Amino acid sequence: MLKIQSYSINNLLLTNKILEWRSRYINKFWEDIFSKLINDGHKYLMVICKVDYVSVGDELGGYRSLGHLRKLNFEDKELFIEYLVERLGVLTESYTSQPMSRITFTYLIRDGLAPDSRSLLNPNVDNQTFNHRFNNMNLPISMNPSDYGDIIVDNYVQIKGENFHRFIVVSGNRIYQIDVNDGGMVNHVTILGSIDLSWTDTKISSENGSFLFSREIGKSTILFLDGIKVLRKKLLNAKPFRKEQLSKSLDSNFITMDIETVKVENKISPYLICAYNGEDFITSYANESFVGVVQQKDLFNNFINKLLTFFNGRTNLTIYAHNLSGFDGIFLMKHLLSYGKVKPLIHNDRLISIKVLFNIDGYKGKTITFKDSMLLLPLSLRSLCSAFNITVPKGYFPFLLNDILYKGIIPKFEYWTGITVKEYITFATNYIGKVWSFKDEAIKYCKHDCKCLHEILIKFNELIFNEFKINIT
Repeated sequence: MLKIQSYSINNLLLTNKILEWRSRYINKFWEDIFSKLINDGHKYLMVICKVDYVSVGDELGGYRSLGHLRKLNFEDKELFIEYLVERLGVLTESYTSQPMSRITFTYLIRDGLAPDSRSLLNPNVDNQTFNHRFNNMNLPISMNPSDYGDIIVDNYVQIKGENFHRFIVVSGNRIYQIDVNDGGMVNHVTILGSIDLSWTDTKISSENGSFLFSREIGKSTILFLDGIKVLRKKLLNAKPFRKEQLSKSLDSNFITMDIETVKVENKISPYLICAYNGEDFITSYANESFVGVVQQKDLFNNFINKLLTFFNGRTNLTIYAHNLSGFDGIFLMKHLLSYGKVKPLIHNDRLISIKVLFNIDGYKGKTITFKDSMLLLPLSLRSLCSAFNITVPKGYFPFLLNDILYKGIIPKFEYWTGITVKEYITFATNYIGKVWSFKDEAIKYCKHDCKCLHEILIKFNELIFNEFKINIT
């Protein structure tokens, strides 16, 4: 989606100094927009820079584009400024003789890195013809027939009351028939010969140095701005919607789980896994050899083997972990492979669920599905405890302490997170004269999280079932 970021310029004249590296306007755009984006992973922008003018005498205001649409990676700031300065040098004097009211950046956000950003910041690129790749063919992104190749026929044609120019264009062994009508606003393009392909290009706007047009080809409609694809709509085959089968009764037979980790040798390593089915807990804790060595396999195998006892005559289990897709699922996935067929469900690069079809003795045909409760309730567990009025709220734990074998006085305040000094002092009074055990407290904390999440999902399931007669599972 197109976004806009504008800055007031206070009636200044547009000069190179406005655009130079020390300019607060481009620097501010980078800080306000780009710096925040890169914290979420690799992103690049597609940007057009425009300026709005103040009306002076006979000179009208309005706006003008300072450059064409360009792809920008975060490190391309200086090159982008050089590009705009170069563009300013070849544009009309009106850019530098009429005061401006604001500078505006119109932009699109794209995932990943733009591999060709530096070449597209070359001012000489402005005059080149871009290509659209379709069915292994490069098709010019242009409304100008001469950009397709050599024009060998240019006729004025009238068919069924419709007037248009018909161009026959040759490029290598390919022959194009281009019918230009509606005052040059619409082109119907056909590749003649054995290739059965045609499409329609429609000019949407061409002003202030920017050119926007759409191409309807196959099942797609593509929007191009200055030779760069900015939007694509595609008609896809889809199954018809079906009415969801209603549940006859409320089903709260699900399990909650949680994984606790510490940093070992600069790596995040699980040391504890707990699960709760509404009645019983299971726990798996790392052994003493965990210190300095990552012993994940034994930890997870012990947990999964205990988890199997929850089947208790059932064939399917549903297990919720809060933030499965961003944390727990990453550790869990590989350790499930030895138990059967693992089928992760991924949507938009995000892990939605993990389904395990067991093929081990005694459990063949049984299924466990791991789901992410945060995708149902996108809040922290602490916030959800408050929202659902859980009687025993989420506790506290010294997450900055990495010694899982520690026993002694209660850890100092500096090891704790998400707790105030007053809360810490109140909490610490419970351990005066007592031994604080990392293992015991970690298991207590992890079990508590599992129970809190279970109570939250019970209440949420009741709400959904009472309203829609559907279980959340």
